[in-house]
Amino acid sequence: MDTHETLKQLKLGEDTRSALKSYAAQEGIFLKQLYRDAVSWFLASNDPEYLASPRDGVYISIWLPDPIVMEVKTRAEEDSQPQNRVIYTSLVKYLAKKSKKII
Repeated sequence: MDTHETLKQLKLGEDTRSALKSYAAQEGIFLKQLYRDAVSWFLASNDPEYLASPRDGVYISIWLPDPIVMEVKTRAEEDSQPQNRVIYTSLVKYLAKKSKKII
């Protein structure tokens, strides 16, 4: 089955970007897979606490499979949060949990 993907944009701080790249390299996975894993993990967690992207962050673009994007959209609507905040929170909390690094 061929899954379509959607491009999403969000702001990340340089420390977060570097930490994500380092973690992906350490695990031997592509960033694309890390993004998918992180968002899926966060959506399954039902964690109600969200984090805001840094104002001085740099926009990055990530591709996510449409089924994950639909879950992000649903969660964002349910929790009255922007979709990019759901994705940003996913990345930061997943990295903190898996790498034991607070960023």
